[in-house]
Amino acid sequence: MTEKTVFQKIEEQHLASAMGSGSLDVLATPAVVALMEYAASSLAQDILGDETLTTVGTAIAIEHTSATPCGAEITATAKLTEQDGRVFRFDVSAADQKGEIAHGTHTRVSVKAKAFQEKTDRKFFRYHYLLFDLDGTLSRSAEGIRASLEHAIQRMGVPMPDLSDYTRYIGPPLIDTFKNLVGLDDERAEIGSELYRSYYNKRGKFLNDVYSGVKEVVEQLHNKGYRMAVCTSKYEPFAREILAILELTDYFDAVCGSNIDGSRKDKRDLIPYAIEALGGKPERDKDRTVLLGDTWYDARGAGEYGVDFIGVEYGYGDRASMEREGAVAFAKTPQDIPALLQA
Repeated sequence: MTEKTVFQKIEEQHLASAMGSGSLDVLATPAVVALMEYAASSLAQDILGDETLTTVGTAIAIEHTSATPCGAEITATAKLTEQDGRVFRFDVSAADQKGEIAHGTHTRVSVKAKAFQEKTDRKFFRYHYLLFDLDGTLSRSAEGIRASLEHAIQRMGVPMPDLSDYTRYIGPPLIDTFKNLVGLDDERAEIGSELYRSYYNKRGKFLNDVYSGVKEVVEQLHNKGYRMAVCTSKYEPFAREILAILELTDYFDAVCGSNIDGSRKDKRDLIPYAIEALGGKPERDKDRTVLLGDTWYDARGAGEYGVDFIGVEYGYGDRASMEREGAVAFAKTPQDIPALLQA
């Protein structure tokens, strides 16, 4: 459709509306101009679809060929002469029973209101890059991690430590767990890590389920336009597979984890890697980045790199230890997260 015609009998209330004042017994030229504008905006909406539009700019040049009294029956027509994206250029005209009374041009920039509002909102986001820890933040994963750790320790033939406190091994890098919790040297810690990964790949990764409310929250944040990454010390291919198992892949722009050789295992190293993966510049975008996690280890990594940290209280860590490491806010449930990002 490239042409639109609208009709209206110019009554005093139409004149008042066009002039932004009360009813005035004067010639109805402002109402005629308003009717031509309406023809153009209505045609633009027909072209873009049925969604409500927001006009972000107009330019109008109208020449009046005769005066129009109240009570005249007016037909206004808009013809599309050029379209460049959301920029529309129209020839507009108006006529009464005797013939043409005005003509000119109308240029407008019209956008779909919802999309425009979301884009505008993003400019005022406190954060632009959201980095989510995986275990204890997105997924309830303790069962699979503990089973894999027990398997590796048993195969190594070393004493089994107390694994009842999840915070001792959910959060820190795997290699550190074997050195600090199990008490192995570097070489044997590498062997333990390999045994762990082998069992985890076969069984442990399937003992994961998403926390209630997480899927809805990350979908909401994704739709708002945040750039989001999973930022985990877990081996990166495992993290990708788990995200797929949890059916969360579509909501994240990047999945960032550790390497098989144990490098890039600390959050202070993972954070700049994740910012870059999202298209940002680590040093420039520190103030626009926040890490969300459930342990003091996550909070410490955020502090070491210089980004904000929001702790989640529904995971495996505790609030007091995250507070000591500088958490700026806490979410008791996943549903609390969107509001905290605006605070």
